[in-house]
Amino acid sequence: ESSTDHALGSFAGRSFQRDDVIGSHDAIVQFVDIRERNRHLAGEDDGQRLENFLGTCWSGDATGGMLEGDEVISAVGGPCFSSTGHVGMINAVIYQPSTLLRMDSDLLSSGHDEMTSPGRGAFTTYHNLTLLAVDKIPAGMEIFLDFGMEYFGYDDTSKPNIDDYRKMDEVMEKMVGFFNKHVESIGEKAANEVYEFMKKDVLDLTAEKRAPAARSLLPETYHGLQEVIDKGGSALFSNPEVVRDPEWLKMNGYCQDNLVVGVSSIEHAGRGAFAARSMKKGEVVSAMPLVAMNKGRDALTVESDEDDEEEVSTSIQLLYNYMLEHPQSSALFLPAGAMTLFINHGIKKKANVKMMWSTKEWSNVQAAQEVSVGDLSLVGPVDMIMELVATRPIKEGEEILLDYGDDWANAWKDHVGKWNEVIKDATFTESAMVLNEIHHEAGKPVQPFPTEDEDDDEGEDDENPALQCHLLYDEDKIERRRNQDGTRTKVYPWILHPVAGESRLKSETAIRGINRVGCDIVERSGDEKSGYKYVVRPFVAEGPSILVKNVPHYAIRYVDRPYTNAQHGSNAFRHAIQFPDEIFPNAWKDLIEEEGSNAKDEL
Repeated sequence: ESSTDHALGSFAGRSFQRDDVIGSHDAIVQFVDIRERNRHLAGEDDGQRLENFLGTCWSGDATGGMLEGDEVISAVGGPCFSSTGHVGMINAVIYQPSTLLRMDSDLLSSGHDEMTSPGRGAFTTYHNLTLLAVDKIPAGMEIFLDFGMEYFGYDDTSKPNIDDYRKMDEVMEKMVGFFNKHVESIGEKAANEVYEFMKKDVLDLTAEKRAPAARSLLPETYHGLQEVIDKGGSALFSNPEVVRDPEWLKMNGYCQDNLVVGVSSIEHAGRGAFAARSMKKGEVVSAMPLVAMNKGRDALTVESDEDDEEEVSTSIQLLYNYMLEHPQSSALFLPAGAMTLFINHGIKKKANVKMMWSTKEWSNVQAAQEVSVGDLSLVGPVDMIMELVATRPIKEGEEILLDYGDDWANAWKDHVGKWNEVIKDATFTESAMVLNEIHHEAGKPVQPFPTEDEDDDEGEDDENPALQCHLLYDEDKIERRRNQDGTRTKVYPWILHPVAGESRLKSETAIRGINRVGCDIVERSGDEKSGYKYVVRPFVAEGPSILVKNVPHYAIRYVDRPYTNAQHGSNAFRHAIQFPDEIFPNAWKDLIEEEGSNAKDEL
């Protein structure tokens, strides 16, 4: 439970330095255009319930999925899900380079063939989601993410924001130096008067409208300045509850680093979750906070009614495969635990974990189980926590498997049995995953990207992946290149970090979603030994074209064009995970009971 509210919170189990990676390399499930496809819900209760679910997700811009559709939403788990925000104590951000520059060598070298596998489009190809520390984080401190200035009310002058905390820490350091140097000569009374003058008049003049918020961080007298500094600064001094004893956290929280990702041992399953350490029978392998999606099956159903089609066809978004469902409930549930989106199906004899409800005192599970389906979206994940519990001893490196249910097993068997017939006349193109492997695979000679003048058919039509560049350039350093028609084109140098101004979190780099843009490669220089660099022409919506030079090889990637990723395929396997009936609350059953399944384990 967060220190700031009755909500989920993540705490550091050890200390982290600035630029340290936090958390395992988790999965991301992209789903698209859900607001547009459910626009009939706008203004109704169902529309707000959908927004409550979407409010727990991230934008596709932050996770590398921005080109999957017109609006891309990212469902995530682990610390990226369970961490909360604080306008004044942001100490971590999503590390975008880890997802934007992700590679799939492990999966492709395992023998996975995206052209023929029945698993095509059935699992997410987005992974490697991590956090990055943007400040020192002591052991036991809560992790606070940057959800954006608008989310926090960054400009609210009634409470300090992150700039206020940092600037006032610098001010207090200088104040301590001043009083240590002069208090003896001016005396106690004068020292107090000077301090009051600094607090009121100087802050009013220098901080202007931020003065009330900044002033609230100063101690009552100058004698308290050193204590604030010794406590780690104004943020920790003002909010001491954000740091908890690591031993207390072990007893009262859940460990989020019990699992690591690897290629699944199950054919066609993609990646899987593996034990990072040995665990005993009955031990909690991972906690799974649940997020309810009201009328989930309807919300994730996609209807195609193109003009040239006589009949409307329907499909279901990939997110459905990762949701828990019960046949007697209209709600779906996202299990947003650390690495739990990677956990695959295992028949009863092979499954080594089962789901149980949390018994933590801070999670009000019993009350949540009595809430009606229509109000489940109002229940926070902090009060809907499932535990994945080991059903037998689990060895380090062993894959974690959960029984998805008989209905899922039968559906998958049926899908595999019909797959060869389904794809007999299908035509697939190589995905960005495969093309990026050609140009970026570690340990092999680097294959440079072709220029627009070279004879290469990569990415020529609308079905093939598009070339994208991560571009940040210095606008103050302009060159002008003369064109054959006498006009001139502006040329800017590529840069990794901003030149002018300070980022609020000092973590801005070129490798971010907002800096990814379609481009043509005009020229190439360098070689494998020195490294290839490129001159590129980014696609611009308005105005004259420009060129960006010195773009490094690693900043260029292929991406799948909108709606062409295998996850959008109409023949992709779709089936949710069965929520065990014995632990499913009766209050959540709002549908007429359906005929039970007599399926047996056949996988």
